[in-house]
Amino acid sequence: MVKQGDIIKINFNPQVGHEQAGYRPAVIVSNDTFNKVTNLVLVCPITNSIDKFPLHIKLDNRTATMGIILCEHLKSLDITTRSYKIIEKLPEDILEKVVDIIFSEVEIE
Repeated sequence: MVKQGDIIKINFNPQVGHEQAGYRPAVIVSNDTFNKVTNLVLVCPITNSIDKFPLHIKLDNRTATMGIILCEHLKSLDITTRSYKIIEKLPEDILEKVVDIIFSEVEIE
């Protein structure tokens, strides 16, 4: 079972429009209770493209996975119907930044 903060490789296809596609790394941002009860996970994809967009978080040398976490591309995936591989764990401070950005995207103004 995946856990919050896991970096996984998963297939994002099919995709539509500006959604990320293909077999790529992503970070699990949903909490463990949500993951277990729903068999869904909320993920943010990771890309190798470098962009200084304020909703992007750059991975550092503490992870083998390199790239940018795309916090604006939050996606719900059925983890039971897709093949995936757990790669590593995201450092806690980076996970907190990602969750803070997601919260700011959905909070009531």
